[in-house]
Amino acid sequence: MKLRHTLPALAVALLVLGAASPSRAEDAMDQARKRYADGEREYASGRYWQSAKAFEEAFDLSRKGDLLFNAARAYDRGEYYVRAIETYEAYLKAGTQPDSEQINKRIADLRKQLSLVHLSTGEKAYVFVDGKEYYQTPMAGPAPIDGGYHRIDVRVGNRFWAREQQFVPGEKYEFEVALEEDRGGGSGLTSMSQEVDIRAKPRTRQVAVVLGVGGTIDIFGNNFPPHQASLMIGAEYRAREGRYGAFDLGVKVPLEFLQSWQNAGLLLNLRGVLSPVPRLPLELVLSLDVGFAAMSYTSAAPFSTKWPCATPSYLPSCTVYAMRAVPALSVAYRFVPGFEMRAQLAGFELNVSQPMFDPRLAFGLQAAYRFY
Repeated sequence: MKLRHTLPALAVALLVLGAASPSRAEDAMDQARKRYADGEREYASGRYWQSAKAFEEAFDLSRKGDLLFNAARAYDRGEYYVRAIETYEAYLKAGTQPDSEQINKRIADLRKQLSLVHLSTGEKAYVFVDGKEYYQTPMAGPAPIDGGYHRIDVRVGNRFWAREQQFVPGEKYEFEVALEEDRGGGSGLTSMSQEVDIRAKPRTRQVAVVLGVGGTIDIFGNNFPPHQASLMIGAEYRAREGRYGAFDLGVKVPLEFLQSWQNAGLLLNLRGVLSPVPRLPLELVLSLDVGFAAMSYTSAAPFSTKWPCATPSYLPSCTVYAMRAVPALSVAYRFVPGFEMRAQLAGFELNVSQPMFDPRLAFGLQAAYRFY
């Protein structure tokens, strides 16, 4: 379903409504036209909440039902499913609509994307979802929220309770609320009357500690260097974060061993994170590690001209220093707000040195914990 272009009908509706006062009708027309254009522009730029609010304001000025449809479509596209359902229903109530069957089917589909939450407390308190006021307690029954990652706060006076987690569509959640004194001076909660995005992002956890295990496979089979196991420790800083992705800077220290080689490195890590579905804690990651590696070889076997230590003389051990680059593709899954597991699906390790090392495939599993 696409947005509906309603400017001509909008002009007619406003002129009819303001026939008794042409100047007021003209002013209303200008304001409605401006908010309609704002809604189209915000929609095209992916700012769906702002788009929906603009279309709703244009509807308030004109009472043109198609503007409610546009607002509902913007909420729907932005995955604000509770608000989308409410606005689709308002659109259907605004008059006899030729697409009512299609709209009712969409409403039924959207209801499947909702989670139900019930909060049990004996006190009258305010319930906030992602920082915005939604309900009050005591609750008569479970209340719908959009499926996905949310923070729920219950607050009365200077006491509060909070829960931050993933909510699975179609599931029902029951919470026993025990209010505690808030010593932090508030949490930036706001009223639903404010025209802002109700799905405010959780506070960014900017620093991460990463531990990993993995291995490398010699592509050409020359054992120069050979297949090896590896351990890794690292740290990351989230430099930028948006709705659909993030960018991290980090440092890694890989340690590799087995088959007469012991290697260590110091690498700078660049991570581009893509969140295909913002409400799911699943990420696709493109990364690039660049830095230095020390490749140490030790062997008690008879001398061989194929040894890395064979030039300029035959030595039973030596260390070769190399520039290392490792582009990789990974997936990450966040189990709780601060903890995620990562799987490096494909990596290509290139060590530039004299003599030249063979490239290797790299893979591994990592655990990361993020701090505020």
